[in-house]
Amino acid sequence: MDDIKNIINLMSKITSIIDPGDASFENNLKCVLELDQSLGYSNEYANQSTRFSYVMKTIELLTRLKDCLLLHPNDHIGEILSVSQCATVSKCINSVISFGLIPCLIPSVWKSFNYKNKRIIEFTEEISPNTKYKELKFNVNSLFALMKDPTFKKLIIVEHSDVLLAGLCQLCLLPIAKPGTKIAKESAIDELKYEQLIKEQNTFKNILIEKILLDKDPFFIREVIFVIGLKKIQKHLKLGLEELFSDLLIHDDGIQTFLRIACDHVAETSQNLDGIGLHEWSNLIHSYYTKSNLKYKKYIVPQIWNLLRSNAKVHQYKFRSIGVFCVHLMFSENYNDFLEYYLNPIEQLIKRSRLQMTEIFAELSTSIEDLYTLFYQFRDAMWSLNPKLLVNVAPTIYNLYTATASGVYHLKSKLEDLVFLILTNFSDSKDHLKLIIFSRYLIDAIYDDDGNISIKCTHNEHQLNLESQVNVVIDLIDRRFDLKSMKFMFVTLLDMYIDTASDEYTIMEKLFIIKAIIHLIEKNDVQNSISKDPENVLNLIKSLLQNIHEDNSVDFEFLTIIIMVLGSVLENIDQTFIYQLDFFSDYLPKLSENIDDTVLKDMLLEICQKIKRIKNSCIKEPISDQRTIDDVLNDTRDPLLPCRAHALMELKKMIESGDETVLAKKSIILIVIQENLKNVDSYIYLSAIFTLSSLCSYYPDDIMPILCEVYVNPTICHHSSETRLKIGEVLMKTVKFLNETIPWHKNRLINTFMAGVRDEDHLLRASSLSNLADVCRLLRYKLGSIVAEIVKCVDYVLNFDLAVEPRRAAVLLFQMIIEGCSLELLEICEGSIKDIYHILKHQYQCSKDETTKLHAQIAIERLNDVMKALFLNDKNILK
Repeated sequence: MDDIKNIINLMSKITSIIDPGDASFENNLKCVLELDQSLGYSNEYANQSTRFSYVMKTIELLTRLKDCLLLHPNDHIGEILSVSQCATVSKCINSVISFGLIPCLIPSVWKSFNYKNKRIIEFTEEISPNTKYKELKFNVNSLFALMKDPTFKKLIIVEHSDVLLAGLCQLCLLPIAKPGTKIAKESAIDELKYEQLIKEQNTFKNILIEKILLDKDPFFIREVIFVIGLKKIQKHLKLGLEELFSDLLIHDDGIQTFLRIACDHVAETSQNLDGIGLHEWSNLIHSYYTKSNLKYKKYIVPQIWNLLRSNAKVHQYKFRSIGVFCVHLMFSENYNDFLEYYLNPIEQLIKRSRLQMTEIFAELSTSIEDLYTLFYQFRDAMWSLNPKLLVNVAPTIYNLYTATASGVYHLKSKLEDLVFLILTNFSDSKDHLKLIIFSRYLIDAIYDDDGNISIKCTHNEHQLNLESQVNVVIDLIDRRFDLKSMKFMFVTLLDMYIDTASDEYTIMEKLFIIKAIIHLIEKNDVQNSISKDPENVLNLIKSLLQNIHEDNSVDFEFLTIIIMVLGSVLENIDQTFIYQLDFFSDYLPKLSENIDDTVLKDMLLEICQKIKRIKNSCIKEPISDQRTIDDVLNDTRDPLLPCRAHALMELKKMIESGDETVLAKKSIILIVIQENLKNVDSYIYLSAIFTLSSLCSYYPDDIMPILCEVYVNPTICHHSSETRLKIGEVLMKTVKFLNETIPWHKNRLINTFMAGVRDEDHLLRASSLSNLADVCRLLRYKLGSIVAEIVKCVDYVLNFDLAVEPRRAAVLLFQMIIEGCSLELLEICEGSIKDIYHILKHQYQCSKDETTKLHAQIAIERLNDVMKALFLNDKNILK
């Protein structure tokens, strides 16, 4: 222990020496070297540079300390060394990194790893390439030798894994000049030295492989993940690390190792998985499929199954979501391989259980959980699998649920979720729904001691189970209450009911259909939904009534159901479907004449009276009094301004009502509105602006390109600057109306307003910048790489535009970007934040215009709030 104290004391003295660039450094170092001669330390530093002699001395002290610590093996740092001693050791390690390793790194390599913005030490001395190589080799070997002790390993790898990996990559991944080349001659590389360098390169490559593939060191793997994800990275470095990373993925548990490390970092930084790596990591895993289909099948597919079945306590949801995303990518890439690798194994197990009546317990439960994970757990995600892929197993899942509905099964809730998903997605198809609910086999569930089940199938001859199954389905629909699914199922069941007169359906199936229809039509929400869009239901009822007429026979129960459904449809029928009631008003009185049952006859006559009342309350305006699109367009040219303004507003209503004649004449409408934009009367041009905004909002793909072209190029229609300003106002009203769909038009809008910034008219330049600010605020994280170009544009305007209005709008643009991006500012703006801050600061300090200074001050305050919220992880700061 005394040796440790002596070594620590020497370390304290050597770390107290000032930087090697100082004039007194050599004398101070000499004093330290002379001080420890009595302890038997070597003095091999005379021929080295002052800097490197300092590094070698420090490493020697660290090595002596390591040897002493190895004599006292202990896994817990601090039990041998005190806190102050650990701090001294850390200072020595920092000295080795700062004065020894970093100066030897090639800039192109170091920049890839320098994402933490570490301070790079600048030295006045010049280091030759050969010297850099020797020193780097010495430092890397020394640091890895120190890491054999657990205490040193924790001190080095936690703080300096990025620098250590950078040095290791420089030694093993960069190419070596071959003998005979110009570079080799300059570096004195002959055949013998070349072989030696290759041998040394392989040695360091083995160290890198050991750390990544064998030890699976989380610190090194995390650094590799970030370096591979960088946009600008040295080519050989990228290829070498990607190859190493690919080897990691096919190692046992390699994918989970990689994801665990990545997810831990996401959790540490409190960031959202969807925005940080879900897509990128899934694509990285899936990319192995394009490299080697055989390796993907052998190594990747089993690991994806492990992700789907992950029961990790910390990252289970994330692992499963990435597993489903990888399956989705395979479905998009190759449908046959998707079936072979993922869906067929589940289907074959369920089919084998059903057909061969084998007692597979845990495996069947696993299959149910797999289907739940693949199709239901992430059903709302945009990359979710299409539930229609369940068509082959849907009948089995449905029957399995009905068989266990009254029992106790630990996966019953997941079965219920799957059945609801199946009914929701297959309720609009008569053939599929019939296949699912009217299967010709009956499932019995057999339970084992652990609560798992196997299934036994028998032929369902009498279908007596349908009476209880319809209650299970109705109960499920009521509890979940999905109005859209209810409506689809009602229409489909009604369509199936048309065929019940034939021998296609059994007695029990007919009872199932009738009971389900009656239950659904009695619900007010279903009635209201059908009344708003009754076309399909009315057509089905017509078909049913026509069947009765053709057969010349009346089934009273059948007709009662039809009348009840028709009465429900008529309760709140939309006026646009009144014309479809003519058939019923003509046919039902004739039908009632052939019916002797007084109750049924009264029901028919009551329906006729209801139809008559509905038609009388919606008497249409005479055709001669209705105004056509041509009438309205003629009025837009009326010399009387009130008539013209009224015509424009009437035209706006026709556009928003979806009038079919508008689509045919939209080119003429556009010309008429543009002419009215030129009018000096505010009432006229405001009406024109609102009308043109509606036209552009409802037909953006047709109208927006024309307006953007007119805004940028005034020579097309010889529009004045004032008219173009009005067109800009129309574009912004359209942008606010489109809202969620703005990203589809992002490039066109940004290019239009960026081009407007170069216009000769200073007011148009200011308006373009202001419009660009609103677009950026609405786009937020969808802005993309255009931010850097916008920053350059603003900088140019502030430096060279003589008019004050554009400069004000330019600063406002930055303010809108900061407010729009908010907490995603670092991710969206990346390297532009520093430039934005400097520009705002300069305007605040130097601008003579008070409005510009005010905008700059507000933007800077907002930027400060965002940064505080990010680093303090407190969103309340922004409120």
